[in-house]
Amino acid sequence: MNTLERPEILLFLIPLFVYSIYYFKKKLYLNRQELLLSSQKKTSGFGFYDFWAPIFLASLRYLALVLIVVAAAGPGLKTDLRPDEKNGIDMMIALDVSGSMSRSTDFLPRNRLEVSKELISEFIKKRNTDRIGLVVFGGAAYLQAPLTGDMNSLLEIITDIHEASVGEQGTAIGDAIVLSTYRLRNSKAKSKVILLLTDGVSNAGRIDVKTASETAAEFNMKIYTVGIGKELFDAQNSMEVDFESLENISKLTGGVFYRATDSDQLQEVLNDVDRLEKTYMPTKPVVIIESAFEVFLIPAIFILILELLIKSFYLRHHI
Repeated sequence: MNTLERPEILLFLIPLFVYSIYYFKKKLYLNRQELLLSSQKKTSGFGFYDFWAPIFLASLRYLALVLIVVAAAGPGLKTDLRPDEKNGIDMMIALDVSGSMSRSTDFLPRNRLEVSKELISEFIKKRNTDRIGLVVFGGAAYLQAPLTGDMNSLLEIITDIHEASVGEQGTAIGDAIVLSTYRLRNSKAKSKVILLLTDGVSNAGRIDVKTASETAAEFNMKIYTVGIGKELFDAQNSMEVDFESLENISKLTGGVFYRATDSDQLQEVLNDVDRLEKTYMPTKPVVIIESAFEVFLIPAIFILILELLIKSFYLRHHI
């Protein structure tokens, strides 16, 4: 059980709890007074059953009432039935987390990586009929999340990504494409997409960009490439983005190349990718709630019957 259809009904437990405390405190006080008077008069008219039986029966009654209130709140098991995955889109997001992404100054007051994480998260929230996975790369590429429809878990993983997620220095774009391709190769979805976001030139890794792109194309995967940030040059030209190479990757696979020089442009890019690779499902995801009120109602009925039997037979001479 993981849901309540009418959770507001549980508010009735508050006055029930307050009254039960008042009742038991008062009953215990009165019973002690009766027991004290009985002992002073040296009679056996008020004994064990007279003291505890009313409290025990009241406890059964209040337990039954609690169970009835919970049953009325509509407990149940919620199940999300997604449409046939063959009609959806499977997408791997390959995100560059190299030093230039987290130490950039052109996306102030934040850096390229933080802005990318935020906008990717917003992008993912819109794709509730697809499966999405995540690869991060710097000098090497690593899988962070396999293809999944659990967007909440994926969003949590994205929140934890930072520069140290990849220890190796550099920008291994080819490795990121191949790893994403490997995770998509057995997909039966109607569309298989890789969304590659980077701000650098491919200068690390074991596989060159052209070979990786051709491999993705052989598996009918489209690669959307996004060159993030402005072209900034230091003494070694280490912050140059190879836009021509990124554009060739997209052309080879039937995708689209984009440039995003600031956060607003990156937002527009992701919105455009969302429109181009939108899933139009014949049916929407269906949420089914299987009611389980009887799990609480049936014990409540048995408890009330038990109370009635005890009062009617076993304790009728003591109460």
